[in-house]
Amino acid sequence: MLFSVRLVSRQPTDISPDAWQGVVGEQLKAVKAQYDQGKIRAIYRETGLGVLAIYDAADAREMDQLIASLPMSRYFVDTTVHALWDMVPNLQSL
Repeated sequence: MLFSVRLVSRQPTDISPDAWQGVVGEQLKAVKAQYDQGKIRAIYRETGLGVLAIYDAADAREMDQLIASLPMSRYFVDTTVHALWDMVPNLQSL
């Protein structure tokens, strides 16, 4: 099942820039691991906003677990997830 996932994070005021960079580094490793596992099909940086990713998960429960496992999950100020429906097969049949 495909999901569109928008993740918006902000650096908290009570964490040093060096500590934040450590969290960012761990986040990149975790996202790379999810990509390598085939859980992330595509990922885009939305300038000034956050990240938009296309995830492939078995169901909503797995999708929740994938997001919760990310090191930055506690810093997300907005998380938007929508199930996607692939319209290409319908278009191809026209």
